[in-house]
Amino acid sequence: MSRPESAPARPPGHAGAHPGGHPGARPGPHPGGRPAGTPGGHPGGRPGGHPGGHPGAASVPLDPRIVAATPRSRVAGPLALGWLQALALACALLLVGRVLDGVLAGASPSGGVIGLLVVLVLVAAATAAGSTILVQRSKSTTERDLRRLLVGELFTVGPLALGRERTGALVSTATASVERAAAYRAGFLGPIIASLTTPLLVLLVIAVAIDPLTAGLLLLLVPLIPLIIIGVQRAFRSSTGAYRRSAAQLSAAFLNAIQGLTTLTLNRAATRVGDELRVRGEQNRRNVMRLLAGNQVLILAVDAVFSLAMITGAAALAVWRLGDGAITPGQAVAIVLLSTLLTGPVDIVGQFFYIGMTGRSAERELSAAIATRPGRPAERTATGEPAAAGGPAALELRGVTAGYDQAPNILTDYSLRVDAGERIVITGPSGSGKSTLLTLAQGLLAPREGKVLVGGAPAGSADARAELAVVEQSTFLFTGTVAENLRVAKPDASDDELWAALEAAELRGDLERAPDGLATQVGESGLALSGGQAQRVAIARAFLRDASVLLLDEPTAQVDLRSERLITRALSNLAEGRTVIMVSHRPTSILAANRVVRLGSVEPDAHAPVDAPPVASAASDGAVSPKPGGSASVARTGERA
Repeated sequence: MSRPESAPARPPGHAGAHPGGHPGARPGPHPGGRPAGTPGGHPGGRPGGHPGGHPGAASVPLDPRIVAATPRSRVAGPLALGWLQALALACALLLVGRVLDGVLAGASPSGGVIGLLVVLVLVAAATAAGSTILVQRSKSTTERDLRRLLVGELFTVGPLALGRERTGALVSTATASVERAAAYRAGFLGPIIASLTTPLLVLLVIAVAIDPLTAGLLLLLVPLIPLIIIGVQRAFRSSTGAYRRSAAQLSAAFLNAIQGLTTLTLNRAATRVGDELRVRGEQNRRNVMRLLAGNQVLILAVDAVFSLAMITGAAALAVWRLGDGAITPGQAVAIVLLSTLLTGPVDIVGQFFYIGMTGRSAERELSAAIATRPGRPAERTATGEPAAAGGPAALELRGVTAGYDQAPNILTDYSLRVDAGERIVITGPSGSGKSTLLTLAQGLLAPREGKVLVGGAPAGSADARAELAVVEQSTFLFTGTVAENLRVAKPDASDDELWAALEAAELRGDLERAPDGLATQVGESGLALSGGQAQRVAIARAFLRDASVLLLDEPTAQVDLRSERLITRALSNLAEGRTVIMVSHRPTSILAANRVVRLGSVEPDAHAPVDAPPVASAASDGAVSPKPGGSASVARTGERA
């Protein structure tokens, strides 16, 4: 698609510039996360991201929803199959002992005995294969459920609460951590419980079919199994945590570097960041090798000691009881063979150690990721009272005090009422709370005090969000086609509806000239389009949304003059019949408004739109209300600028 109107959003070489491979493209993400401060530029904003891997995850308790994502049936299935496999093997080994006794007595094994032995072996093999298949299916289902839980929680808290998280860390949590947690929940717990309880089942078989005394003496060695497993877990807890943190941090840093590759190149920082990634990669490799080396050394030592003790002890007991005449030679051999089944738990420690340790660490990361975050939209208003079922105001703020995390208040005891059909413009210096006001209206930030209502419903509720359409200064487009991005707002929209929305957004001509039309690829984050084109795609999306309240956050801030004219014309089309609340630093270039609300000042607005009513001084309580005769007042905030 041609991009005649594209222009650099920032001066070339600026740290935030992101040409994306073509001249004048829009700014894109850059490594290191967003600088301190939230999108609206308010002071005391959230820091621009912390290292990936949720460093505080170790102190977060396991979220019960993670446990609930793996029903007991997914653990019970492998457990039952593990018991059945152990029982089949134990019976087969007992049968081998009886065959040996018969051979020593000069009798040949009958066909029935051989057939039964074959059946038992086949049952053991079938249960082993069935357990593997069941575990794999359970892992896939659990992984799906855990990822759905995580993504649903992230969607619920919204982008504002996630602003301090690095994108790479979230991606790592949603992929690698979810996969490891699912492997632990569905692929580790069932087999490990089966292996820990199998010795009791084997000892019961020995006690019933061979010799109770031998079974009782071997039982004394069984408590060593959980002690060994607990010791192994404690020995490697720190190294496992170090590996998971370094892996998550490497993933986050690598993704940030890829996203900001053009910016790094323009600022001659690619080599430096590449060196940093190389150092992180080497540290991660060392952590992996340290974990694996220690794991193998310890597991080999434990396996040798425990297996040697168990099998040697069983052989000694068998010889002793055989000498006393308490058991037959075949039973003595069966005891030694059955003792190999008692070493199964230690074998599991070696086979599943990595899954178990990294899985528990991944569960803590998931718990930290889905923990309640500040700024979560409340289902009730800040006072705890249900909002009114309806009301004439399109947007109403009543005594709202709001800020971000632990930062000072941006708005203090602020009130504003916007009636249906009004067009208001919110202006003021950076940090005065303009974008904060829109964030409150969208329900992405819960007020510390007061109420925020959209159409009478609490901001952030389903009813409130159904009333809103938003066009922001920095448009996000999903990788895919123009049509796919438009259908985000209306999945069942026909092609005719898409073309109508594009025409209203002043973009139809560009798309008709493009060879692929609606199937034109927008590129990752929309970087294949110019800034003006991407913004008009967002406006077309708002047309399809067909909401009654339109929130505009500096929609022309990052485009050239030609694009600004096109966008302004498109916004005029979009604003027809809707309530419009616009944030702008440049009131001379925005839509005609009924009122201008100036935050952070009580001075009259000298740059009101030419066809807007004159602006009077602010009311003392900071509330905005039209004055008699059609004039409008300008609100002031009680915030600390």
